[in-house]
Amino acid sequence: MPKKFQFISGYMVKWLTIATLMGVGGGLSAYVLRSSIDLMESVGGVFPIWLAPIFGGCLLSLIYLWDDEAAGFGTDKYLLAVNKRKEYQFKTKTLFSKVLATATTLGFQGSGGVEGPMLVIGGCLDNLVRKIPILKKHLTKDDHRKLTICGAAGAVGAIFRSPLGGGIFVVEILYKSSLPYYDLFPAILSSTFGFVIFAMVKSGEPLFLIPDFLPSVENVPFFVLVGFLSGIASLIFMKIFSITGKVFQNLPMPKLHPILGGIMTGLVIFFVSEAAGTGTSIIQYLIDYKVSITALILILFAKMLATSFTVSSGGSGGLVIPALFIGAVCGNIVSGFVAVGDPGLSASLVIAGMAASLSGIANVPIAAAIMLVEMVGLQLGVPATIGSVMGYAVAQSSVIYNISSREGAEFKKNKAIRKSDRNLQEH
Repeated sequence: MPKKFQFISGYMVKWLTIATLMGVGGGLSAYVLRSSIDLMESVGGVFPIWLAPIFGGCLLSLIYLWDDEAAGFGTDKYLLAVNKRKEYQFKTKTLFSKVLATATTLGFQGSGGVEGPMLVIGGCLDNLVRKIPILKKHLTKDDHRKLTICGAAGAVGAIFRSPLGGGIFVVEILYKSSLPYYDLFPAILSSTFGFVIFAMVKSGEPLFLIPDFLPSVENVPFFVLVGFLSGIASLIFMKIFSITGKVFQNLPMPKLHPILGGIMTGLVIFFVSEAAGTGTSIIQYLIDYKVSITALILILFAKMLATSFTVSSGGSGGLVIPALFIGAVCGNIVSGFVAVGDPGLSASLVIAGMAASLSGIANVPIAAAIMLVEMVGLQLGVPATIGSVMGYAVAQSSVIYNISSREGAEFKKNKAIRKSDRNLQEH
């Protein structure tokens, strides 16, 4: 009994210490990235909105001359860094190049999100923490792997203001059908600390604001319908993203791809400006107001194309916020038929769509439901949960993470990792 108690207490002290460090680092890195994006937006604001991605693409090509590991949405590299440590590990300089590349991509109105970059940025903190002398002697090889997960969790939990969902997200994307506690518990601790730090230095308010509404049984069929529609939209987006990625993989001179991607993104934005940037303000608008179906369909496909062009060409942006955007549009479409004059029901349908698209595109049904609840509030837990389940049921057969990898062998390894659980003894 004393030995068991000693082991448990030692384990708790060790991982509380590490989770605190990684969470603090993740929270601060999220703050730095958010501030950097804001700064780049002010710089890019001197250009017409449709020209900004082109200038951003030129800057990205220069950044990738320094570190091409900063290219792309980053989740594929996170999966490799965790599951294939012998073959791939983050470089310390990627911590800085990824911040710069992401701020440039999104600040200059490239279409994307922040979760993929935050996985890489947070994961890179492993290189710093494991060099601390007092910790180094207590860390095993598998602990290094957990450090990467914890750093990513701290960053994701902070940037999305989702202390529980962020920790679950970074673990759920690693495994198709399980949530191992030995990864999950440290990740949730780090995510929580990351959120606390971000709330102290930036904001702890929910990511989106919603009107007061309590769902009823009569609303459930509408949530199911939105979930199904968002799942279909997710499949369409993944197909477009896949085709775009393959086209760019076959083009010569990859260092110039961001410029071409910027030109194509700029063309989309020229006709549909709502497709620019992360799109969080548009999502909030879709929560608050109804939009005509014609405009919604146009915005939906414009966002799909702009995100595919930006990220597949090497732009540093994630896919979570575009997924939320797609779901929000689908929810707004349905609300135009069944929620006329009811802003609360309309908002809940948008939330159901957001959860469904996130669940379907990222294959993370548990994290999707929890993150949406933390983003908007517990009162919309029902539509978030139903939407998440429906979106996953419709789109689970497809895998989008790793699809933009430029290395054929790397893509196959990543896809295998994403489709089946890995025994930790292999690492």
